[in-house]
Amino acid sequence: MEKLGHLIVACGGTGGHFYPALSVAREYCDRGGRATMLVSGKHAAEQREAAEQAGLAAREIKTVRSPMGLWELMLFPFRILSCRHAAKKVLDELSGDILLGMGSFAAVPPCWAWPWRRKPLVLHEGNSFMGRVNRLFAKRAVGIALSLPLVDESQLKGVPGKVTGMPLREAVIAAATRRLGDEERQEIFASFGLATDRKTMLVFGGSQGARAINELLAATAPRLADLRQRLQFVVLTGTDDNGTLKESFAKAGLTARIVRGDPEIQRCYQIADLTLCRAGASSICELALFQMPMILVPLPSAADNHQLMNAQMLEKAGAAKCLQQHLATPELLEGWLREWLDRPEEWAAMGRASSQFAHPDATKAVVDMLVEERG
Repeated sequence: MEKLGHLIVACGGTGGHFYPALSVAREYCDRGGRATMLVSGKHAAEQREAAEQAGLAAREIKTVRSPMGLWELMLFPFRILSCRHAAKKVLDELSGDILLGMGSFAAVPPCWAWPWRRKPLVLHEGNSFMGRVNRLFAKRAVGIALSLPLVDESQLKGVPGKVTGMPLREAVIAAATRRLGDEERQEIFASFGLATDRKTMLVFGGSQGARAINELLAATAPRLADLRQRLQFVVLTGTDDNGTLKESFAKAGLTARIVRGDPEIQRCYQIADLTLCRAGASSICELALFQMPMILVPLPSAADNHQLMNAQMLEKAGAAKCLQQHLATPELLEGWLREWLDRPEEWAAMGRASSQFAHPDATKAVVDMLVEERG
């Protein structure tokens, strides 16, 4: 423990920032170090509980999001200074040796308050275009771990960057690295109410962008009625209001499992032949482990349009098709699905190309960087 010291992880915000951080903190502790997670935002309580259930120390800290409107803009300097002051008190109390900033708004106060001239700061960037928080603190960092190659390496500002991959859940990695037996595969299909002799398309929109994708599917389903013996779906809608979508599939005679979500999404990955989803970094990195052909529909409201950059980078690498939401018509999606069924070898090659973005040892690689910078 004395060798590795005390790691402070500034994460919080969305699950895309928290759960990779959780994986890193656990690995750091498994190597004999100590870790404390700093969480904030509307999910802070549940994230603190998740960390503690994993045997990790966690503290809730104050933060403030970017101002919306004139009044918030006027108050913002005072609020963010207050958050920095509170974070400094916590950091002084914890007496950490190295700080890992995960790039969310929740990381701003601790990264700002961290004594980076005396103790190392390492950043983790999930996307191919560096987020505002990491751009703000890049010059203070001794190293930046990257989930995906950056589309603009000048964002590193001369700081060493290394593509480590995205730290992912152990269950997803295990599912990707172990081939399913026939009986196991049949059991998953049976539990989903699906047939084993049809191509299976997985569709999900994440926590923020499912509605537009659900509406696209509902409009596309009637055009696929003649494919009912060749094609079936698993749709994770992000909502319990699925009546319209179920009715559309039923009228077309299409077999589909339509549910809000699946905590064991790796089982969906194991049986899917094609995925349509948003272009968040975690989803991309998970699907790459399974060499999955992807149709990526970037979330238009994503900060700095980073999902579009993720999708375009994969498309340029021959690893996915990028379908911008304003161009996502039922006619276009129907055409792509028919092409996929009729010319599967081209789409299989796309799946194989996605493997260049698969990093099953990402958690280990990030911790290796932390250990190296800790000295």
